[in-house]
Amino acid sequence: MADEDQDGELFWDEDHFTFEKIKVSKERYYLFFKKRNDQEYLFAKTLDHISDGIQIYDKNACAVFFNKASREIAHIPSDVSIEGRYLLDMYNLDENISTIMTCLRTQSPVINRVDHYKSSDGISIATANTAYPIRKGKEILGSVVFEQTSDIVKRYNKKMQEIEQALKLYEEHSHYTRFTGYTFEHIIGHGVKLKEAVGIARKVASQNSSILLVGETGTGKEIFAQSIHRASGRKDKRFVALNCAAIPDSLIESLLFGTQKGSFTGSENKPGYFEEAEGGTLFLDELNSMSLSMQSKILRAIQENTFRRVGGQKDIRMDVRIISSCNEDPFRAIADNQFRKDLFYRLSTVMIELPPLREHKEDLEELIRYRLDATAFQYVHSFSGISPEVMEIFRSYSWPGNVRELFHVLDYAQNVADGETLRREHLPGYLRKFGEESRGVQTFQPAGEDKASGFMPGVELQSIMDAYEHKVLQKALEHYGYNITKTADALGLRRQSLQYRIKKYGIII
Repeated sequence: MADEDQDGELFWDEDHFTFEKIKVSKERYYLFFKKRNDQEYLFAKTLDHISDGIQIYDKNACAVFFNKASREIAHIPSDVSIEGRYLLDMYNLDENISTIMTCLRTQSPVINRVDHYKSSDGISIATANTAYPIRKGKEILGSVVFEQTSDIVKRYNKKMQEIEQALKLYEEHSHYTRFTGYTFEHIIGHGVKLKEAVGIARKVASQNSSILLVGETGTGKEIFAQSIHRASGRKDKRFVALNCAAIPDSLIESLLFGTQKGSFTGSENKPGYFEEAEGGTLFLDELNSMSLSMQSKILRAIQENTFRRVGGQKDIRMDVRIISSCNEDPFRAIADNQFRKDLFYRLSTVMIELPPLREHKEDLEELIRYRLDATAFQYVHSFSGISPEVMEIFRSYSWPGNVRELFHVLDYAQNVADGETLRREHLPGYLRKFGEESRGVQTFQPAGEDKASGFMPGVELQSIMDAYEHKVLQKALEHYGYNITKTADALGLRRQSLQYRIKKYGIII
């Protein structure tokens, strides 16, 4: 007989075993090992997520498994074992009309039969049941029954309505999902500065000149680059984009120029982006983040219209239009020795400045409506309106993350939506806080008060100081293109102190 005190478990070569130790004589034992398998646990936990009650019985109508919903229907606590218990011992059912008993007796499905019984605590319960026999070959092993109460059916019907609505919205807006690349029609807005940028881009699209797009992060530089490509004579060739800020220098050279087999351990004959973009357009995003040494290699390739793969000996001619971007003032980047002047002049035959969102807020409503319409099919609840309070917050906010941040805020709001109107409580925390601070300043500023004094009756000094510090930080960051080092130096702060304040005030970089 097994000595239960000697049972246990062990790990061996990443496998988990349970074992049972059985004593057969004074000095002799047998050890029985069983490799632990989590599949049963996974199946059980999966079935617990299903809203219908699910019960599984063996061929003798003895319980094998009840999921969480089934236990809740029958008022069976989770710590009470049902395994091996006979159906009619658990429920006061008529054997001749019980769904499970009928299924096992006839060995056929029983569809939508209602069972009435009393739970162990005396509650009358009615469930609509559907049972199916479980076979292995010709042998019947047992039966599974799916239970539904009136409450489950109501929740199910509501869920079906929501799914139907989501699918309908998908059908109505499915053209948004068949995305094949940006065009000028994807650039939303009619602000003066934005229209000027689009106008220049349209004019130069048909040329082969290099273009430098200058704009803060989130202003839509890649949308412009793709739109120019698709309006050019190169539209039938490839558009290849490289985010220079996201890739270390050690990889950029191989990605751009390709590699020759044998140039380093594990290298293969692999074309780079210059070859892949042959006849088309290569977009170098945030080129100013690339090292000066890498910039010099790109300059040479552009000047000569030839390059060599890493480790290669053969010059490869190229026919590629270069569109590049810079997320800060390029002249400042040149002065700070972050951008080669000769490369700048080579790439900026045409320079197009993209305005930050704060400089064309007249486009806010159009951008909001576009985003909500374009993404409505993805969500159960879609907004048909925006509260005046939210629009006031949107108009007052400086949008350091530009259109990308606006779209992020709208996507967040749709995820937490509980109605058809976008309200303040649907906004991310940092925007709600901004709205409260803005409203507080407007509420407590007396008419005719000397604003230079900063004194506002009813407002604590710390609140006034925090609001002022927030405003100064925001302006300084905007001025230095959200460069942490430059902003910290200008304000006489350590980088860590500035980063702490950025986090404190919820400023988006």
